Amino acid sequence: MRIGVERLRPRTSCYVLTCCLILSVATGSLALAAEKTEQSTAQSKETFNLILPFKDLTVGQGQEVTMDAEVVNRTRDPVEVSLTIDGVPKGWDVNFNSRYPSYPIRSVTVAGAGGDQSTTKSTTVEFKTKVPDNTRPGNYQVKVTAKDTAGTTQYAENITFRVTSKKVDTGGLKLTSQYPVLSTASGQTLKFTVDLKNETPKPLTVSLVAQPPQGWTVRFKPQFGDTQISSIQLKENASETLSVEIDTPARAEAAESPVTIRARAGAFEAAATLKVSLKGTQDLKMGSAAGTLNTSLTAGKKTPVDFLVGNAGTAPIRNLSFLSKKPNDKWTVEFRPDKIDALNSGEVKEIKMEILAPDRTIAGDYLLTLTANAPEVNKSVEFRVTVSTPTIWGWVGFGIVALVVLGLAVVFFRLGRR
Repeated sequence: MRIGVERLRPRTSCYVLTCCLILSVATGSLALAAEKTEQSTAQSKETFNLILPFKDLTVGQGQEVTMDAEVVNRTRDPVEVSLTIDGVPKGWDVNFNSRYPSYPIRSVTVAGAGGDQSTTKSTTVEFKTKVPDNTRPGNYQVKVTAKDTAGTTQYAENITFRVTSKKVDTGGLKLTSQYPVLSTASGQTLKFTVDLKNETPKPLTVSLVAQPPQGWTVRFKPQFGDTQISSIQLKENASETLSVEIDTPARAEAAESPVTIRARAGAFEAAATLKVSLKGTQDLKMGSAAGTLNTSLTAGKKTPVDFLVGNAGTAPIRNLSFLSKKPNDKWTVEFRPDKIDALNSGEVKEIKMEILAPDRTIAGDYLLTLTANAPEVNKSVEFRVTVSTPTIWGWVGFGIVALVVLGLAVVFFRLGRR
């Protein structure tokens, strides 16, 4: 009996150890499951993520840094995220921008995944920084804060810029213009020639966009061709010459206007600014205040006519003078004032024109040609003048006719008596 009891004790110990091991594994599994549940719960409370790929950059004086920042929605519903930037050094231009076209933004709305929880929606914005030329070399920090407008999630990131006196060779794309400034009159088309270079060891598909003033039109074309393009394929370390056509509105003001063009391929981007110097147009208008090109006057009497001149163009008309082509040299036409130093765009001025036909002018219609002349433009109109004789001369004429008739009557009466 004693031997049997001794044999049973090791077996019982083995059972006890096995039970303890099973209990320990089960407890660990439950703890791990609880931890994963807590992590999942914690993660699910985040409505979005802000992903900034680079937080420590080296940049040269006067250089521009652009990187894509991604806002990822972790919920089913759309989420609006406000973006703020603090600690910007004086003179620096730091902004979040939209893409194509590029505008400064302060918030972004990201669509939700809806019923499909296996996917996430995201929106990419540009984080752009322009370092001034006179920035002292050193380390500068900018703080970026992204916050759900509902107030449930907030991200704060510090981005360090290590500014050096030597510009950093970034490679990527390069966009240059052979003639960056061209001049023309408003309403004309300008043609710029630009060189686009791929400075990477791989082929790139480059998209082309422009930011012209409102009402302007920009077209990208091959240098030798008339096909309008919006993208181009560049081989590794290859370059291409493109034509950029810019249509200016007819009513565009005389000024120098910048047109920014951009080339982009993934994270690579290049920009160039083309300047259009518009001379404007002079469009001279002439007419009378009554809206007609005719008047009536009495021979021998000076008659005033209100005459209007206006500039319907976009550039001033300077040193404007007035001339007239008269029926003969005995007529006189005077202008008051006889000269205008400057007639600005949209301006209308009244001119007093005085016409004098000689006393013995035969009644009837006459043409008078009026010309407004300036170095840049001139305009002529024909004015119809209806001349009538004075009343006294009418009575004199009537008396002469009456005398003639009376004389003929006397002659016939005498001849009849014979």
